[in-house]
Amino acid sequence: MSAAGTPMPEVGKTTVPAGGSSVAERVFMVLLAFGPRHRLMTQSEIARRIDLPVATVHRMLHKLEDMGAVERNAEGRYGIGPLMWRMGILAPTHDVIGRGGRPLLMSLSARSAADVRVLSYFDEAAMCVDEIHQASLSADSGLGEMHPLHASAGGIAVAAQLTSEVRQRLRLTRPVYEDLERSVALAGRQLHVEVHRPATTELAVVLEVTDRPPMALQISFPMAPGTERRSVQRLPLLREAARSLTTILNERPRP
Repeated sequence: MSAAGTPMPEVGKTTVPAGGSSVAERVFMVLLAFGPRHRLMTQSEIARRIDLPVATVHRMLHKLEDMGAVERNAEGRYGIGPLMWRMGILAPTHDVIGRGGRPLLMSLSARSAADVRVLSYFDEAAMCVDEIHQASLSADSGLGEMHPLHASAGGIAVAAQLTSEVRQRLRLTRPVYEDLERSVALAGRQLHVEVHRPATTELAVVLEVTDRPPMALQISFPMAPGTERRSVQRLPLLREAARSLTTILNERPRP
């Protein structure tokens, strides 16, 4: 399928609930103020993002810092702390790293000369739960970013695992919904998703995981005219890695 000429929507935005009244709601408002584009902030910046008084945010940050849920650097800016990493890695959608899947993703990136992403369904989007950037063979800045389901090959592979009833309830415009349905139907016939952009190609396959939200494995790489064959050659590498990663994710953790 081709997405050439289609502008990419803005990604990585954090939805911050407004009007929280209970202590628990306000605590989560503070934590949700952080995101891929807002990793480090002063307490004043946090207060502005969630529309709470600075004094209230100060009290919340003090408690959260004591717990390790946030941490403050030498410049007085706050970021997410190690406690949140510890809690987050317990979530089924985040245990790619905890289960030891990163070496597999690094190998796929090196063999396919491509960036690698693992995406999981969350809040009507495809959330990036692990990523390897081919140029450095390390995690890039996309961890935690939310990608519209129709905007990438991995997102389409995730959407293909939802029921048609769930896809009908997605908050999409009619043209976007219809385009997504065509992409999902094509993915069902091809057993993979392929999206071409002006200078990049994305390939994605479903991760057949159990007891988890729908997940997908995606690679993206530069695509020059006349190199379509190289795209086909990468597909077996992607499928091989997806099978191995699926095995890792479906193993029951030791008690």
